[in-house]
Amino acid sequence: GFTVQPDVIPVYYIWVYWINLFAWMLRALLVNEYQSGKYDQETYPGSGETVGDSILERFGFTLNSEAFGYEWVWWGVLFAVALCIVSIIGSVYTLRKIRFETGKSLAAHMMDSGDDDDEEPAGEVVLDFQKVNLTFKDIHYTVTSSITKETLPLLNGITGFLAAGKMTALMGESGAGKTTLMDVLALRKSSGEITGEVRLNGHLQESKSFRRCTGYVEQFDTQTPQLTIRETVAFSAKMRLDENDPDVTPESIESFVDQTLRMLELTAIQHFLVGSDLTGGLSFEQKKRLSIAVELAANPSIIFLDEPTSGLDARAASIVMKGMRRIADSGRAVVATIHQPSVAIFNDFDSLLLLKKGGHTTFFGDLGEESCKLIEYLERFPSTNKIKPGENPATWMLTVTGAGSGSGGDKPFDYAASFSASQLQKDALDKIECYNGEATDANLITFPTTYATSAKTQAKSVFKRMWKVYWRSPGYNRVRTIVAAIIALLFGSVYASNRTPQNESEMNSRVTSIYITVLFLGVNGFNTILPVFEVERNMFYRHKAALMYGFRAFNRSWTLAEIPFILFSAMVFVVCFYFLVGLSTLAYKFFLYYLFVALNGAMWTFLGQAFMALFKDTQTAQGSGAVLIGLSSIFTGLLIRPQDINGFWLWAYYSMPGHYVLEGLLASQYHQDYTVIEPWTGSPYWFRNRDDC
Repeated sequence: GFTVQPDVIPVYYIWVYWINLFAWMLRALLVNEYQSGKYDQETYPGSGETVGDSILERFGFTLNSEAFGYEWVWWGVLFAVALCIVSIIGSVYTLRKIRFETGKSLAAHMMDSGDDDDEEPAGEVVLDFQKVNLTFKDIHYTVTSSITKETLPLLNGITGFLAAGKMTALMGESGAGKTTLMDVLALRKSSGEITGEVRLNGHLQESKSFRRCTGYVEQFDTQTPQLTIRETVAFSAKMRLDENDPDVTPESIESFVDQTLRMLELTAIQHFLVGSDLTGGLSFEQKKRLSIAVELAANPSIIFLDEPTSGLDARAASIVMKGMRRIADSGRAVVATIHQPSVAIFNDFDSLLLLKKGGHTTFFGDLGEESCKLIEYLERFPSTNKIKPGENPATWMLTVTGAGSGSGGDKPFDYAASFSASQLQKDALDKIECYNGEATDANLITFPTTYATSAKTQAKSVFKRMWKVYWRSPGYNRVRTIVAAIIALLFGSVYASNRTPQNESEMNSRVTSIYITVLFLGVNGFNTILPVFEVERNMFYRHKAALMYGFRAFNRSWTLAEIPFILFSAMVFVVCFYFLVGLSTLAYKFFLYYLFVALNGAMWTFLGQAFMALFKDTQTAQGSGAVLIGLSSIFTGLLIRPQDINGFWLWAYYSMPGHYVLEGLLASQYHQDYTVIEPWTGSPYWFRNRDDC
């Protein structure tokens, strides 16, 4: 009853009007206002009609040619209550009778079939890389409390090394700083104060080169659902392998991707889409291996992994650990934070760095065969309870040390202080000096550019990837095209039997329908882009941290990939709507209308991207966007006529995008249109017309 006035709704749609809750609510609100007694004065002397009745009749709120009476307020209340009751009953019934399943992971028999036969001999590589021994001395990391403004030390003088071809575990209780230490070493911390010395092959750590030669696997990593496993790994390889290296060719990249997939036992499922929890796809363990493969595709010298086995069952964790062992055997340094590992997983590591709460080192050194060196070191202290036969060394270690403190006599025994004065600490310092003394120009890792590929390659590759994502997102692109067609046909069919407006009611309905339809399209474009952009935004953060490509390539790709779909959905809408409503048949007016519809769709879609880039999650971006959409609708010149907007709010009228969209749509159609429109008796146009006469 608002967009299309009730007296303009055709007979074949009138049933929708009478079952529409919003129609009942709008009617009740209008009747409550204009039949309240405040508008009982005559429209003009001698008319015999009240202003309230005249307003209701003017906007079509009549029954049998008479304005609705006040009893329709209570009918509206009754209808709303009845509909709530029906909805509650329907909700209870459908919850009991219907259940929707979420996406399923790949079947177990698809996980690894055929991979074991394709295993590549450990150490054989397609592309050479510089082996690296990373050393770190006296690492301190402090942050400032947001509440008390005190300085909080999270790491206190951590010293150690990560040797090429070895797997190092970082362990400790929650809050000990194991992930913090890894983030500091991997240059992933952007706040706080870091002091200490980090060297690669004896050379001081340099940010640009270090990021190029390392990989970092996050605990809860995300990959693009629309790409296959092979496409995901191949993209990482293409963007992170130095294109200026003569050994890096399209053929060698393909061979390296094959090797990487075999190393992580992903060959058998390489052509499966990554998928999501909603649509189905890879299991959690398969995604974990894929994340490792993505980083391994960069041919790194060091790879960091944040809790790679957390959340996995014994079989899945074993597969991940086998992949990590292959990576280490190829000569790369592997370091991982581990939480509550099994005996088999713990014994797979070559060395251990154990921290206690507060960021102090409790143990650092080789584990030995079945953790014998760790056990021997800890059992030398009187406060240590002997390990029982078959007991998990990792669990025993954390239990006896209390993750850093044990009880010995009357005073707690400080394992951290004991380690700082131990022979293990001296051996570690000697080893660090040995590694640092091996610094030569030959083992210096340096790169002349920030990125491994040129701006042209980045733009081309990122666009190809983005186009695949869009092409394989029918739930996004198909929905907005279908919505455009439905809105066009629904609103257009209202005017199919009355294509030329004759009176003020019909003209008002057309003007309102023209704006409401493009508003629907804009809001739909804004809301549907948010979850899609959120996934790719998070992927961009990850790719940017790995120096895969810059923001220009990302923004350019999103824009170019979006434009064809915006133009197509806009054309679908205009073709379905334009001629049904009976708008101008002049070609230039048709294309002007199409231009404004397309620009409107592009504007709201790109605003959705901007809001998603600005805010943390979809809900916040959607809520903030609703404010902009509301302001744009209020000050577009439709709900409040431009001549009625006072001086203070003129800024909103001229700054809100809806104003220009409506102005362009109406001007493109009704400029120099001399169709006679009959005003409604008592309306401002009727009074103006009478005065002119």
